[in-house]
Amino acid sequence: MSAGSRMGPVIAAAALLALAGCGEGEHTSAPAKDPFRAVPRDTITAPADKAAPRWEPVTSFSATGAVTKTVDISKGAIQWRARWRCASERLSLVISPPPRSGSARAEGACPGEHAWVAGGRRALRVEGAGRWRVTVEQEVDTALHEVALPAMEASGAKVLARGDFYKIERKGLGTATLYRLAGGRLALRMEGFRTDANTDLFVWLSEARRPRTTRAAFAARHVEFAGLKSTLGDQNYLLPRGTDAAKVRSIVIWCEPVQIAYTAATLTR
Repeated sequence: MSAGSRMGPVIAAAALLALAGCGEGEHTSAPAKDPFRAVPRDTITAPADKAAPRWEPVTSFSATGAVTKTVDISKGAIQWRARWRCASERLSLVISPPPRSGSARAEGACPGEHAWVAGGRRALRVEGAGRWRVTVEQEVDTALHEVALPAMEASGAKVLARGDFYKIERKGLGTATLYRLAGGRLALRMEGFRTDANTDLFVWLSEARRPRTTRAAFAARHVEFAGLKSTLGDQNYLLPRGTDAAKVRSIVIWCEPVQIAYTAATLTR
């Protein structure tokens, strides 16, 4: 049972990745008789040290009138963008030093956004009548390294189950650990996680004990509760309130457009 942006100048490789989705073949509402026959096995869509491109926050600020803010964009960022909302009809933004290509100035209606490909430290000057708010984000393909939630290590927290990721349709590495926090909330931590770098992947809480095929993963009762934060690195998730820990027997990484199971981890108590 399933519960569950990209804009601006995207470089060619990222654009092709987005168009490709999680694999090849037809997009169906449910796995067909042979749902992944046309999907190449063990396809590597990016170098092993690269994650699927993702947007992460850099800074957010608000003011009235004209303000200049220094923003630090990773030099390895694919691109970065400013998204804005304002009380007036239009807002203008100017970055300095200017990018090697493209315009240093963006102007548009509210709400709006604009993207650049020049990384490093930049001065962003915002001008607008009335109150406005600007959020700056960068697109990166580096590994995600979230530290464990403090609540996972606090007194009263308990490890309920743990398991290693294994291949279903794509290779998977790393460990999944299910926690019960002191307040009763369930949390999931994935450490050393790695799978093919691709977009449109989701995390499922599955009642299947050890799904080995896409069909088995799809047929088992499951909850799609979050988009996968990164295809590479360490990451934390808070599970939906009211989740029954006894029914979370495995974690499945699912590709929604093509409807194949990438990888899974059986949780052993």
